[in-house]
Amino acid sequence: MEVVKNQIDELNATLTVNVAKEDIAENVEKSLKEYRKKANVAGFRPGMVPMGLIKKMYGNAIIADELNKSVSQSLSDFLVKEKLNVLGEPLPSENQEQVDFATQDKFEFVFDIGLSPEFEIKLTKRDKVNKYLIKVDDEMTQKYIESYQQRFGSFEPAKKSTEESLLTAYLIELDDKGELVENGVSVEEVSVSIKMIKDDKIKKSFIGLTEGTILDFDIKKAYPNDTEISSMLKIEKDQVEGISNNFRLTVKEVKDFVKAEINQEFYDKCFGDNAVKTEEEFNKRIVEDIQASFSRETKYKMLLDIKEKLIEKLALSLPEEFLKRWIIATNRDITDEQIEQEFPRFIKDLQWTLIKGKIAKENELKVEE
Repeated sequence: MEVVKNQIDELNATLTVNVAKEDIAENVEKSLKEYRKKANVAGFRPGMVPMGLIKKMYGNAIIADELNKSVSQSLSDFLVKEKLNVLGEPLPSENQEQVDFATQDKFEFVFDIGLSPEFEIKLTKRDKVNKYLIKVDDEMTQKYIESYQQRFGSFEPAKKSTEESLLTAYLIELDDKGELVENGVSVEEVSVSIKMIKDDKIKKSFIGLTEGTILDFDIKKAYPNDTEISSMLKIEKDQVEGISNNFRLTVKEVKDFVKAEINQEFYDKCFGDNAVKTEEEFNKRIVEDIQASFSRETKYKMLLDIKEKLIEKLALSLPEEFLKRWIIATNRDITDEQIEQEFPRFIKDLQWTLIKGKIAKENELKVEE
């Protein structure tokens, strides 16, 4: 058995594998004996089927199978031995001659291969990309400060409710006449966020409430979502349909959200005890945090620019026709339209993969735990 390489051009070659029946005779004989042990043929006991009959029934299929194994192994060994940098996998040649396993004693199998281009990465001082820094202005700084104030703010008691208020209330179910429902749903303490009420008219009626105020309202208009109602009333979701629309709310407490006051306690909550002591130091830390938060984005942008720069500069040639065949062979469901749409991106990604591999190899870069 031998493998012969025929160079077509810098990016394409063929591998011809020559195999004689005698090269696989031993493996064929072993397989035939295995088949004979397992063969279930009418008129013969297991393991007693004549070998001639086994050969007639399974011979060609076994020869084909052993040839396939032998050829695959030979190709793999040759690629490793010759250190060929192939793209994709070898494909049977479109000019492969028909094989007759029954009559031929020698076989020739031809495969097409696509080769990785040889290239060098030479950069000069003219090859530059921009490194971007995010300019932090006063408006951005103020937004970050306000977000910290929101994070460390709290609900504080208030006299009257506003649209932003949070009520602690007692809820009880009413019938259509406004009377208490016997054994109806009631909740001793529930939190009601006024701004979450969906009906504008009902929402307006909740503004200006004080401790002890009693208000009847349609809970299913206020909260059309059964999940919200079931959570508020502490009942199962499938029970919501069976309850009344009408509920009576008794205000127990009114609270308004108050943003955290900017002082030493606030500084400590943001950055740790005594890490920041003045407004100037606080603002400086805020700016540093903003820049750090954008660091990943700026690095990613620079990486994309480096990628585009190297792909454009090196302009690696690839065996495109071979690669199209290989994609189709390994993705049976892909359409011609998809090939045309996605192939340019595939080529670009492959070029970048080759460039990254070259850089890693030349600089002995390794990923280790």
